[in-house]
Amino acid sequence: MQPYLPYIIPAVATISVAIITSLTTLLGVYLKERYFPKLKQQNLSITKSTCYIELDKICASIKDIVKANLVYIAYFHNGGHFINGVAMDKYTVVGEDYDVNCKSIKRTNKDVLVNNFPYLFHDLLVRNRHFINSVSTQAMEDRSYKEDLEDRGMKSAYTFLIKDPVKDIPIGFISLEYFAEHGFNAEDEKYIWKKQNTIAKLLNMNK
Repeated sequence: MQPYLPYIIPAVATISVAIITSLTTLLGVYLKERYFPKLKQQNLSITKSTCYIELDKICASIKDIVKANLVYIAYFHNGGHFINGVAMDKYTVVGEDYDVNCKSIKRTNKDVLVNNFPYLFHDLLVRNRHFINSVSTQAMEDRSYKEDLEDRGMKSAYTFLIKDPVKDIPIGFISLEYFAEHGFNAEDEKYIWKKQNTIAKLLNMNK
């Protein structure tokens, strides 16, 4: 059998190298996908740009009706996980309209953690709305939200939940803000709800 050894040993070595190389490649691909996942490819389209324009137009329409200083629409989304695997719930502002003496909130409110304002979102989920008639006199547990409003010079704010009309799940919210206390007329709430399905349809166009 010795005459065959010069042929067998190189063959075994070649096969071993091939197997090790394949396993190393597979392991490398797995680790790359596991710890460095590919970024989702951008999917820009005229449909999406039209959607964002329409959201801005809705904000402008509602702002005129309710005489608000700032109106914005935000979209719920996830954004990574905490160390124990719990999903991070976030929102991003995708539509707005504001007075000339206000600043854009769309440019700054991106990937905002929902747990920054726990009482605001608890009320939205339980009551479909969250009202702050006066940041100076109203008792508020949600100090971070009050401070956020005060930093922007807002004295009152009114937020309404947006749900998917088919699945009946929260997908976003619309918020109205005023430089004056008690800025919102309760009779105007009907205009907000009339726009809910339209807003939900536009938000779902981003899928």
